[in-house]
Amino acid sequence: MISRSARAALGAALVVVAALPAACIRGTIPSRELYRLALAPADSAPVLPVPAPSPRLVGTLGISPYITAGIYAEPAIAYRIGDSEYGTYPSREWALPLSQMLGVLTEEVLRRRPLTAGPAIYNPPSLRSQTYLWRGRVRRFEEVNRGKVVSASVSVDASILRTADDSVVWSGSASRERLVSGSTMTDVVRTLSDLATETVSELVLQADQGLQQRPAATAERSGGGAPR
Repeated sequence: MISRSARAALGAALVVVAALPAACIRGTIPSRELYRLALAPADSAPVLPVPAPSPRLVGTLGISPYITAGIYAEPAIAYRIGDSEYGTYPSREWALPLSQMLGVLTEEVLRRRPLTAGPAIYNPPSLRSQTYLWRGRVRRFEEVNRGKVVSASVSVDASILRTADDSVVWSGSASRERLVSGSTMTDVVRTLSDLATETVSELVLQADQGLQQRPAATAERSGGGAPR
């Protein structure tokens, strides 16, 4: 039988052992950091050409949430080491899904440079009620580490579909990579925001030029509004 003094000593030891994991957890888990993308100011964003006298497309444009796959669909912010090693930060996350933030950013870019006579709306109540749809896909969206050099990299595909027949009237791709000026996560996110604005702006410009070469795309096949 264990004596009273031995039981007391054993109980004290268990209390110490039980307390150790909690102390370790408090000491090793960093606080959660949340970030979101922001549209680059108009004076620092790429200068888009003067809009055409009338928008290229007749109707409205619904913007779908961007397609994100793999680590880009996770809340954690992604990073790449070199050209092929990937990871995500354990405590640095996007405040909103990347798919949603890029959709909202696209809506803001299209306010500056509209492609349709009607408004471009991110995630409207019914995408099928819109005359056209903007669909984007993320190919890269990450911090890049090459030794002591830190960059940001963004690559996006996009297309515009006519909802009446699901036909693609335009598609394109754009990519950007730039050194991060600064050494904090805020600097990385700011650079990613700038690159996202530039990339989407380039896609809008590509769409404008592509649609200019396809005048048939500017008219509704039905001659009326969007399908219901």
